[in-house]
Amino acid sequence: MTARSTATLRKLRSVAGGSEPNIPLVAAAGLAGGGFGGLVGLGGGAVMIPIMTGWARMTQHQAVGTSAAAVAGTGASGCLSFGTAGAVDLIAAGSIACTALVTARIGARMTALFNPVQMSRAFAVFQMAVGPMVPLKAMITSDKKAAAKEPKADSSSASPSASSAGLVPQLPPTSQILQLMATGCVAGLAAGMFGIGGGVIITPALCMLTDMPYACVLGTTLTSMVPPSLVSVATHRQLGNVVVSAVLPLVAGSAIGAFASGQVAVRVPEEPLQWAFALVIFSQGASKFLALRGKI
Repeated sequence: MTARSTATLRKLRSVAGGSEPNIPLVAAAGLAGGGFGGLVGLGGGAVMIPIMTGWARMTQHQAVGTSAAAVAGTGASGCLSFGTAGAVDLIAAGSIACTALVTARIGARMTALFNPVQMSRAFAVFQMAVGPMVPLKAMITSDKKAAAKEPKADSSSASPSASSAGLVPQLPPTSQILQLMATGCVAGLAAGMFGIGGGVIITPALCMLTDMPYACVLGTTLTSMVPPSLVSVATHRQLGNVVVSAVLPLVAGSAIGAFASGQVAVRVPEEPLQWAFALVIFSQGASKFLALRGKI
């Protein structure tokens, strides 16, 4: 694996031409990724990576590896925020994270098997797939939001305040744990290979597989992102895919963007933003995919 990693590093250096990334644009990528991600409930990697590869002079491998650090920071911040409000299901988050830890490393190492053109093509396909999933996720979770606002009439005797707020973790059945672990496998692989958080996979899965309130779904999603993202960063660092000088501005920009968009999200209707995001991401991926036709 050392020889393969060395070959990958040489390939990356030849593509990048030895140029340092544009740090202000990296920070702007984090700001945009955190902003859009906060508005639609994603880690922001689908926004950050195209900016870093298109304008900040980073290769696809470097952008994927470096963006994982921003995703980990966003997840940790969200975990702290939702956790202090008791809106994190640690059992569900642990079930997802335990398998995501394994597949995130596999996904990160899989990037060494592809050259920059192949990675760009794979990411373009991912963008075309994830774009429509954002409004689809909103449709799935809209019922969860509505249910969270309604008082529990029939289950009031069963301490609804504790269970509905996620304050008292309830041990889910074995079948549900296995389903959450399977979700973690898919989310971790996507996190490692594409530098995303996996929220577009985890959030709908939690809504369909559990009866968590919507706030708890978001808090659990963000919490489960942290361990696989850290594993992804460490693995990409070993492969030479992390631009250390870009980590701090990217994480800082992402944190600022996520905080600001969180303030906006509560005042702006979500649906138009989600469809706009879907249109931008899908068209971006389709444009890149068509531009790579005939290239190997």
